[in-house]
Amino acid sequence: MGTSIHTYALRFESRDDFLVEYTDRLRHGLVLLPVADRFATGSPVRLRVHLPDESVLYLTGVATTSPRGGGADAGQWVRLAPLSASDEARMRGCVAALLGTDELSDHDAVRAASPSLEQAEGLSVLLVDDSVSQRLELGDALRGRGARVRVAENGLVALSSALKRMPDLILTDVEMPHMDGWGLLRAVRQRPAFVHVAVVFLTRLADDATRLRGYRLGVDDYLPKAMPADEILARAQGAVARRRQLPAGHGSHGLRGELEHVRLGSVLSFLESERRSGSLHVRCSGELTTLAVHQGALASVEGLGRHVHPHDRVFEMLGWCHGEFEFLAHETQPGEGTPLSYLLLEQARRADEFEAHVAETRHERPTGEAKAAR
Repeated sequence: MGTSIHTYALRFESRDDFLVEYTDRLRHGLVLLPVADRFATGSPVRLRVHLPDESVLYLTGVATTSPRGGGADAGQWVRLAPLSASDEARMRGCVAALLGTDELSDHDAVRAASPSLEQAEGLSVLLVDDSVSQRLELGDALRGRGARVRVAENGLVALSSALKRMPDLILTDVEMPHMDGWGLLRAVRQRPAFVHVAVVFLTRLADDATRLRGYRLGVDDYLPKAMPADEILARAQGAVARRRQLPAGHGSHGLRGELEHVRLGSVLSFLESERRSGSLHVRCSGELTTLAVHQGALASVEGLGRHVHPHDRVFEMLGWCHGEFEFLAHETQPGEGTPLSYLLLEQARRADEFEAHVAETRHERPTGEAKAAR
């Protein structure tokens, strides 16, 4: 009498459910079938796996025991036979395509928007880093300060964890295998239900172009890895507080960041090169100035401070090293239409003249003192 082959079809309620299943089990060659009666270990199993891109994989495997031991899982574990190169490519291609989508199903929106019973007990942090020592040391330090910390070794595992239980904050490294911090940031910001989840990069990245790229994608802050845990937690709480103030429909089309991370000149250069239109709000030491930008040119300035001419206010702002900026895209009127590149070049020319004047003054001072002595 031949051995019976158990045959099942495997479907997913949503695309994100597939991402979770892939991250937790499929990529490790495992499947957990939701069946009441378990098979004898080693029994052959056939699976028809329906991928979210509507393709179908026909896989084989054998019944196995729980990889965690104890056999307490509700269902039957299956150890899959090694995937063929084509099946592996199709599954990875499906995952890659889903990570680039901007859709979130109703099922996931309801699940992700459901408040956690633990939210009031402390900050929920998802710490993502491929370094075991970093996960242990920083994770323990944050837990010792009242945060509830989960860890993940790369962006893909982190996304799966966040889909199952939404954190308040994702604190992530940038350079990681499988999915780096950039990929994780894009995946989070493409999901509307995650609008109030703050994402903070722990990184050594320091150049304006790279940091501006992060702000364009929706990162909330940059922190150096060497920063003490107390400061990391304080900055993280600030990022979470700002995120919670955003309206539910807020998208990732704005641009916001800190002037200590990205100079205002770099922001203006980006707005001109992209021919953006909208309002650039800049705050520094209690002052708020708004630059209206039309197709990459300065249209008007609100909040001139002590200056009469708007250009003089811009020149002053270009020297600010602290504060925050936020650009909101919307339709604007042309206004005066001053090219932003002109303002940047003029500010650089004035700075050079000032430095030359200071150097000349220093050179002449000893002669004046000598005459006074005689």
